[in-house]
Order: sequence, then C-alpha cells, then structure tokens
Amino acid sequence: MIKLLAAAAIAASLNVIPAPVSTEVGDGVYKMTGKKNEIVLRVDRKLDLPSKEGYVLTVDARGIKAKAPSEAGLFYARQTLNQLIRPDGTVPYVKIVDYPRFAWRGFHVDPCRHFLSVEEVKKEIDILSQYKINTMHWHLTDDQGWRIEIKKYPRLTEVGAWRGEFEGGTHGGYYTQEQIREVVAYAAERFITIVPEIEMPGHAMAAIRSYPELSCTMETVGNFANWGTSDLVYCPGKETMFTFMDAVIAEVAALFPSEYIHIGGDECPKTRWAKCPDCQARIQSEGLVADEQFSAEEKLQSYAVRRAETILAKYGRKLIGWDEILEGGLSPNATVMSWRGEKGGIAAALEGHDVIMTPGSEGMYFDHYQGDSRVEPVTIGKLTTLEKVYRYDPVPAALKENGKQQHVKGVQANLWSEYIYSDAQRDYMLFPRAFALAEIAWSPVAGKDFDDFCRRVDIACRLLDERGVNYHIPMPEQPGSSLDRVVFTDRAEVSFKTTRPMKMVYTLDGSEPTPDSTPYTGALSFTEDAVIKIASVTSYGKLSPVRTVRVVREGWMPACGVRVENLHPGLRTRMVWGRYVLPSDIPADAAWEYGMVKGLKELPLQEPYDRSMQHTRFYAIEAWGYVDVPKDAVYVLSSVCDQVWMDGRLVIDNGSDVKKFSRHDNSLALKAGLHELKVVFLSNVIGGWYSSRGHGDLMYRRVDEEEFHTFRENRVFYE
Repeated sequence: MIKLLAAAAIAASLNVIPAPVSTEVGDGVYKMTGKKNEIVLRVDRKLDLPSKEGYVLTVDARGIKAKAPSEAGLFYARQTLNQLIRPDGTVPYVKIVDYPRFAWRGFHVDPCRHFLSVEEVKKEIDILSQYKINTMHWHLTDDQGWRIEIKKYPRLTEVGAWRGEFEGGTHGGYYTQEQIREVVAYAAERFITIVPEIEMPGHAMAAIRSYPELSCTMETVGNFANWGTSDLVYCPGKETMFTFMDAVIAEVAALFPSEYIHIGGDECPKTRWAKCPDCQARIQSEGLVADEQFSAEEKLQSYAVRRAETILAKYGRKLIGWDEILEGGLSPNATVMSWRGEKGGIAAALEGHDVIMTPGSEGMYFDHYQGDSRVEPVTIGKLTTLEKVYRYDPVPAALKENGKQQHVKGVQANLWSEYIYSDAQRDYMLFPRAFALAEIAWSPVAGKDFDDFCRRVDIACRLLDERGVNYHIPMPEQPGSSLDRVVFTDRAEVSFKTTRPMKMVYTLDGSEPTPDSTPYTGALSFTEDAVIKIASVTSYGKLSPVRTVRVVREGWMPACGVRVENLHPGLRTRMVWGRYVLPSDIPADAAWEYGMVKGLKELPLQEPYDRSMQHTRFYAIEAWGYVDVPKDAVYVLSSVCDQVWMDGRLVIDNGSDVKKFSRHDNSLALKAGLHELKVVFLSNVIGGWYSSRGHGDLMYRRVDEEEFHTFRENRVFYE
C-alpha cells in the first residue's frame, strides 16, 4: 500500500515534465539494485485509458511496474520513470495514471534557411521525445533552399539546395533519401511521427531557380540570399506545376509513412498571377470569379490547394497546410495549422475542420526574443517568454462556447531558422521553452502551476548541461531598454530585472561575477565612473552570460551655435552604388552622387524594393547636417544605420551586425539646440537581412522615458 503524502510534499518530491494527470505519492522510496525483474513493463490492450499513449506507473516496496495500452504508452512511462530516478538511485513510492491532453504534440524544424545536420535533427528528436513530444514537422522546401533529394528532379538539390551569401561564401545542404529513411526510423523508435512539408504554391524560389519553367514567366532566376518571401512563385495556370508536384509527392510519400503531408500554402504573393496569361486562362476555365471575400487569384490558390489534395489522396495521404489555405474555400478533409493568431483555427474548426494551434502571437513561435532585443541574440522580433508559452491554452474559448473544441487536435511550436546561425543558438532558442510546450500539450489545464514548473525546469536544464546542450537563462536587463554604456552628468541610478524571477549577482571591481558575488537587491547608485558586471544565477549555481555595463560621468555636449533660420530643412547626401559590408569598404575614389533628403527615413528608399531580389542594386549613402535637440537632457540614441556621428564623435557603430534591430544604443548628455549629425547607411544583406527592408531613422529618448521618438523632418537641417 502507498501511504499518501500531503500536497506540498507531493510537489516537492516529483520532478516530472510534463506534469502527470494523476499522482499519488507514498511515504517511502525504492532503491534500484539492477536486479532482474525489478522493472516490469507490460502492454495491456484492455487497459481503460482515454488515450493509447497513456500508462499506469507504480513504484512501491516490491519494485517498479508499468502498464499501457500500447508500446507508445510504455515508452512514455519509461520517460517518466527516468525523471523520477534520483541521483542516489532511489525512486519515490508513487502511483501515476497519465495520458495526453492532445494527440498532436508537435515541434517544427526548419533547415531551409540554415541547414541542420542529420545528427542535429536526431538530437532534437531524442531530447523532445523524452518529454512526450510525438510529432516533428520537417520544413523541407522554401525560397532559400530545397533540402530533400528528389531523384526525378536532380537539379532541386544540385542548384536549389545552395545559395551564395552577400558577405561571401555559400550555404546549403540537403538530405539524401537514405538519410531521410534513417531519420524517420530513428524518430519512429522514439514514437515521433515526422510530417514533411513541401511548400506550394509560394515559397518556391529554390525550386524555380532549379526549374524556371515552374514559374509564370519561365525566366532564369539568380540567387536569393535574403529572408522574406519572393513574388516568384509556382504557376498554377500551367499543368507543368501539377506534373512536378505529383512526381515530388510520389517520392516524398514513399519516404514518410505519416498520415499527413504538409503543403504550406502560406504567404504566396499573387501579383504575377494577375499578369500571367496562363493563370488568367485557368481562372476563366475553372469559373473562378471574385466576390466580396476573395479575389479571383485567391480562388486560384484554393484551386491549386485542391489539386494538391487530390495528388496526396492518390498516394494515400491527407493534406495539412497553414491557415491561408482557408482563403478562397477549403475542401472538407483538409487540416489547418493556425499560425496567424487563433482566428484561422477558430474559423476552420467552426466549419468542421481539424486544426493544429500554433499561433505566433500566443507564444508558439520560438524564433521570437526571450528577453530584451538589445542584449539577446538577434531574432525575427517580438517577445515570447517561457511564461507566455506556459500560459497558453490551445483550445480557444470561442470553440468551447460553440462545442467545437474536439476539432483542436493538438498544438505545435515553430522554430524558424532565419536567424539561427549555429546549432548552439538553435538549442538556446528551443530550451527551456520546449519544456513548456510539452506541458501544455500533455498535461491537464487545471493543474498548471508556473512556479512549480520553473522548479522542474531547473532540474531539466541540469540534465541538458550533462548532455552539453545550450539553453536560455534570462539575462539582467534594464527597464525600458538596455544600455551597455550609461552616461550621467551628476548622479546615475542603474536598475536591472529579469524576464522571470531569478537571483542576480554583480561586481564593481572589474572581476567576473560568480554565484557567490554580491546579490543584486535594488538600483545601484553612482557619482563616478564604474563598470558593472552582472549576471543571473540559477538555483543550481549556473550563470547566464555576463553583461558589462559601463557607467560614465560626462560633461554636457554643447550645441554648435548655428541658427535654424540660416539653414534649410533636410540633410545633404552623397551616394555610391556598390556592394559594401562595412563603411570602410567604400573606396577612397568612390564615384559619389550628391543630393539631399527630407529626412533619415529616406535613406533606405534610394532603390525600389524588389521582392524577388533579382534586379536589386546595392549602395552606400551618407547624410549630414544638423539635428535639433529639444531640451537639455541625457538622451539614449538608437539606430539600425551603420554609423551615427554626433558633433564629430562616432556614437553608434553597428559594424557587421544583422541590422534588423538596434543592438548598440548609446547615451549622450546633450544641450538643447543644433548638433552636427552624420549618418552612414549601407544597402546590403547581412546575415540574410536586407537592410533596405528596415528604416534609417535615428531614434531618441530621455533616460527618464521609456518610449523612443524620431528625429523627424522638422528637426533636421543643412546649410
């Protein structure tokens, strides 16, 4: 018999992720000896549980027993047992009855932007299967790379799997069919089903580079080295596209035994379809007429999706796609993956479609920041903390109210790899948020407890340390936005916080902090120069990356004395065409073209944005003049331009960073009035980010403000 413990003792004695459905903990432990039959695992197909993936695990004085309706259930029982075993080889007396909340518990792998080796894919499968994740969505084709060998179309990997990068060098890779089979088998052994994604009709640039006849214009296509979407997409007006898709799906279906094949269907610009004679002829022949809800071209996409579904059915597979497949009408058997918030999933479920909830706005995009963008590695944007992931409920209230919650088949988190420049960074973005995904996918809503979850996360992260797997520890941040250089004129107070409650430690003597350094308890006050080295520290003594913050006492930078009435609105410029990574790359004898702009926001607009990047010209541009500072204050300056000079002083230097977001803000003590300004902007592609898709503004805020302002056209002048 198991003598039950109090609820507090139960919480303190179990370290299982995801939390089981039902747990009874006894007063005692079983000491594992390694004797035969001390662990008994049995499949009992008559066991009455809500899911075949469920199990019953019992530990008492007689040993360890687990039973389940299937081998998958026994596998999950073993994963729970592995987490229950303490370092001293004991296991608490316990009876666990457990089963998943959702059948689809998914994670997404994107090798198209940055390639993952087979070994790295296996590592993710191995770790996530231990936390009862059971579906891997493998995103195998996109604009930036085709990653799966298709024997009938060898140029897909000969050409489409490789891209030249703006900074130099080539990136790419692909999986042979033999490697695909190897990974599928490896995943199956761990009860993970792999669902491949073959994108259509958009995100097809890599295929079109390989076979130009797949596009509307059939033009020869060059390199596509940046992120985002291209308007070069498949042409559904030609049968060529569907012949191609049929042959590709035939080979894909032979490699993946999954019930579903994902066809993408998202972010497909239709501008070329509107001009394409073949597409317009298809629209006419199929009677696709625009209405109040959808254009004729949107209905053409729906036609293409239905054709894809027919092809999939031919090979015994079902269609799943992103929520754009709803546009123009959707066949009844399609499953929708809702990524643009919950709206698409709700609409699909209300129509009777099965849905997988994966909304980026609700925490299911792991390519978002985990903290302040000025201290964390660059990402696509937005903020998704561990707590945000954990708080998400994949069943929207609107579906519960309408009795349609049964159509939510599961939940998935996506980790797009545009800004994943190494395997260690991928792990950093995945963990520990993947643990929160596991819990919301498996565990009942009623028992959620974020504080206890964080306790269990610390234990899970120690296991990652043993495997050499990188993971995120919240770093100290400053309220508002973080600065590595804090300027003051009289007295400074520097405060820190973390995205979830954590101890912070710091030093002021230049030494690196240790877990035993001075604990941070409140704002630090300074009247002289100082160097703060500060880090977060986990409950088990591991430090986050150390932040170095320099606190600098400076005198006021005076206004230059020039009068506004003697100046003209705007800034002078000089521009030179060419491909430059750094300002120092511009040759001394550059053929500058001189001009002016009304404001800094015009700097990225000297060349029209070409979505396909086939005819883009790159350039460098400098703008100079004066900027009108509104009042005496210490200001924080922020810009994604390459350099910002103030009164002849380089105050922002973004170097060769990915300039999607500002990461080199600086503070200055500025007197009110006009100050000399020079800004350097390079139109280029760094780390896959096309700088002209951003902005050239110079932002400012007083140190006592949180919101940034822009030096608009009425505050910049030239002589």
